[in-house]
Amino acid sequence: MLRLVDRLRAAREQEDGFTIIEVMVAMTIFAIIAAGVAAGIVSSIYLTQDNRSREAALNLATQTIDEVRSTKDIFSVTNKTTSATVGNQPYTVTRTSNWITSSGTDNACGAGDGQLSYKRVSVKVSWTNGTSNDERSVVMDTMVAPSTSVSSASSSTIVVAVNNASGGPNTGVSVAITPVSGGATSLSSQPAATDANGCTYALNVTPGSYKIVLAKSGNTDETLNASPSFTVTAAVGSVASKTFLFDQPATVNVQYAANARAGSNPKLPSGVATTFLRGDAGTPVTATTTTVFPYTDGWAVVAGNYNASTCKNVNPLKWTTPTTTNLMVDSASAPVGVGAVPGTTSTVKVPMALIDVKLNGSDTVLTAVATPGPTGANDPGCTTSPATTYTFTGLNATTATTIALPYGTFKFSEGTSATSLGSNTPVFAASPGATNVNVSVSGRTVLFDPRTKAAS
Repeated sequence: MLRLVDRLRAAREQEDGFTIIEVMVAMTIFAIIAAGVAAGIVSSIYLTQDNRSREAALNLATQTIDEVRSTKDIFSVTNKTTSATVGNQPYTVTRTSNWITSSGTDNACGAGDGQLSYKRVSVKVSWTNGTSNDERSVVMDTMVAPSTSVSSASSSTIVVAVNNASGGPNTGVSVAITPVSGGATSLSSQPAATDANGCTYALNVTPGSYKIVLAKSGNTDETLNASPSFTVTAAVGSVASKTFLFDQPATVNVQYAANARAGSNPKLPSGVATTFLRGDAGTPVTATTTTVFPYTDGWAVVAGNYNASTCKNVNPLKWTTPTTTNLMVDSASAPVGVGAVPGTTSTVKVPMALIDVKLNGSDTVLTAVATPGPTGANDPGCTTSPATTYTFTGLNATTATTIALPYGTFKFSEGTSATSLGSNTPVFAASPGATNVNVSVSGRTVLFDPRTKAAS
């Protein structure tokens, strides 16, 4: 002990001080300790802040649940999103509601079997964490039953659900319900326009058959009917329901022969159609501007009147692909996809078969009649009855004209009019740079094959 005291006294009397290494070590140790303390303090502050945010979010969710439970009209409880700010922290409050029927059906409007039993309401309150910018949320659920049964021993309920093209609710749609038969009577009042969930209801309906008609400015159903209707049968103590798809149609401009070489300005035949395909079902139109229902997965478009049973070859994807010849559908000839957006106008560029043709003498009219393809060509065929016929007018024997046709095999005839065709054989020539389509000419018969040799 005395030796330690002597050493300390000696160190005090000396004037040498601390070395730079000792100072640096001391500062490093202090920095490490200070950083740890600071990190602990900051972590504690962030944790406290997060807990406060979570507590505020739970209070907002509880308030929303309380509002729902105190609502007298359960039909007014619909999907809703609001914003709130607590302590400078913004929150998003999202409320979703689904009807639960006595048969167990769970959907926004309660469409299905059984009576409307109660509503399941889910409230999600979300906010952004200030440190990591991650979204945090709390969720609360509740069940709310109507004050009285919406169906009785002597009445029924009609539920109408209206969705837009993307499957979301279509709000503000007017719904008219009128009696048809089976004891149905006129409603005391028409149902309200569809709510935020795209739903509307007719309560205390006398059993029988009723006609439902929709109306909303600028909206149509899938068949482009602006006033779609449907008949439902309302039974005692149950729900009669109908779900409609209703939205603003999209306008599509068709640009034929978009694969033609620049400046060729191909001539189109009279009456050429465009088929808008969904799967294997097609809707042919002859106008260059048309309206379509704006399905979210869009349409595939081909030139010609496609029919899955009688006229397949206008769709390049229906051509077989024999491995022996290594043929593949050329990308320039494949069907064009168009994603239609409600209420908008877009242009679709439709590829076609192209060839240069020159007539003989005074002939000015050329007809192309669909015919079976050559043996071994694997042409899917177009066997409509009468045979599909395309007519070109205004051609001449002086210069060649580029003409456009759907894919397939055609037999050509030329003459001075569509009713005065002779036996002359048109002069065909390839249309360089127009398309990669394989063109095979045999006299007056021409095969337009949308396939090309695949890369080896």
